[in-house]
Amino acid sequence: MVQIKIIIGSTRPNRFGPQLAAWFMELARDHTDAQFELIDLKEVNLPFLDEPEEPSEGNYAHEHTKSWSKVIDAADGFIWVHPEYNHGVNAPLKNALDFLWREWNDKPVALAGYGSSAGGARAAEQLRLIAAGLKMFDLRTQFTMTNYKSQLVDGKFAPSERQTAVARGLLEEIVFWSIQLKQARAARP
Repeated sequence: MVQIKIIIGSTRPNRFGPQLAAWFMELARDHTDAQFELIDLKEVNLPFLDEPEEPSEGNYAHEHTKSWSKVIDAADGFIWVHPEYNHGVNAPLKNALDFLWREWNDKPVALAGYGSSAGGARAAEQLRLIAAGLKMFDLRTQFTMTNYKSQLVDGKFAPSERQTAVARGLLEEIVFWSIQLKQARAARP
């Protein structure tokens, strides 16, 4: 069975990311061929990158990095739930990605963004470049949510049918590619 981590990329107070990630976790229950785990970067609480060596060396000096390495290494695929700040990637998510290298390699990632007018699409484009640098396989299918505050009913996310269909398709793809790339990694000499 593949292990897929849904990572909440925002750490700020009153953030929307946990609601979106929890909704993805609910939809993921339909998948008996994958195990999903929610990872909240606010709880992980990584400091600003403080490793003395390059992440590609894999020689980690700090316990927080060793712990983060174990979490990411155990995964076969990822969904990055991300906001868009000032037309780009938010700092806590970028920092968490930068801590490691090999642990991300040859694994698929799906992007689930939210924001105002662009719905996280501009941050997603930057995350695709970062994923390429991490030697990851990013899915073309992505979830974007414009003006997310307009879909809050009494403070709770009320998804549309279209959003649910897109999210279900994204989950199908991340499970499929997580299985395929796990097999490919295992077959590599």
